[in-house]
Amino acid sequence: MLDQYGDHVLTCKKHTGAIAGHDHVMNVSAQLARNSGLRVRINCKVATTAADSNKQGDVQAIEIGIPGCDDLVWDVSLICDRISSRMQHGLNCKLQLGDYLNARACIKINRYRRDYAAKNIAFAPALIDVALITS
Repeated sequence: MLDQYGDHVLTCKKHTGAIAGHDHVMNVSAQLARNSGLRVRINCKVATTAADSNKQGDVQAIEIGIPGCDDLVWDVSLICDRISSRMQHGLNCKLQLGDYLNARACIKINRYRRDYAAKNIAFAPALIDVALITS
């Protein structure tokens, strides 16, 4: 059965389902920040010192009050921690061992945090695992 758990349809960026899911999570997290009294911007480009300047985080909380930082940017990702058959034969749809979410968070942090910090902006990944755990 193709994608029996629905993981692919939720995370594949080749169709609008994943984009709509991402945008929904982004909008909900922005609204939660607003409900907490924060001013937020969505999909706002932030000029950084990196060669690929104008990175675009999903949500930017303005004047967040973190010492040394003016704002906080978070980037939403919907991921699936199941191993696909393309990665390892015979393990299709088996949950991966280890801390996959932590590894993905570290990748985002290493890619973006330093560039945002140069502009006194804190960066945090917001990862959501869509894999279903079934017995």
